[in-house]
Amino acid sequence: MNKKEVSTGSHERARRLIDVERVEGLTPEERRWLQDHLAGCEACAGWEASAKAALRAFTSVSVVLPPGLAASASLRLREKAAELKQQRARNLALIVGCTLSWVAGVASAPLVWRLCAWFGAALDLPRIVWKLAFVCWWFVPIAAAGLVILWVRSRAELEGSNGSPEGGPRPYTW
Repeated sequence: MNKKEVSTGSHERARRLIDVERVEGLTPEERRWLQDHLAGCEACAGWEASAKAALRAFTSVSVVLPPGLAASASLRLREKAAELKQQRARNLALIVGCTLSWVAGVASAPLVWRLCAWFGAALDLPRIVWKLAFVCWWFVPIAAAGLVILWVRSRAELEGSNGSPEGGPRPYTW
């Protein structure tokens, strides 16, 4: 590496450390290296001065917030937390219901197979017909779960629209 590459690398490191110093802080070794570099490098010292001036200008800007903004934001956060808690409870109930449905389906599969075979024999149906009936039986829990999901979503949307089907979300004012 030649001297110019080392010099360019040290300038890049100094600028990075200047930026990191404002956000995260520096280790004592990094701070010592940066101070030594800034003492001998006008360009990087100017960069540091510019960074300090920009930070001072940014922090000196006063922003006037509307009255009630904090209370409104706090209320909205509490409402959102309650909504997420309800959604989590609904999802848990749905997962438990689907799991129980699946377990019941697997446990009852041999019985349903025998029933389908018996009905097929009693009604003199071709084997393919009563086997298709058995396969269709497996879709009943899936269809029921799909209907429950649609029902839960429509209720959640209704609650989100303030209880009225034609209304939208409640407006927040400061």
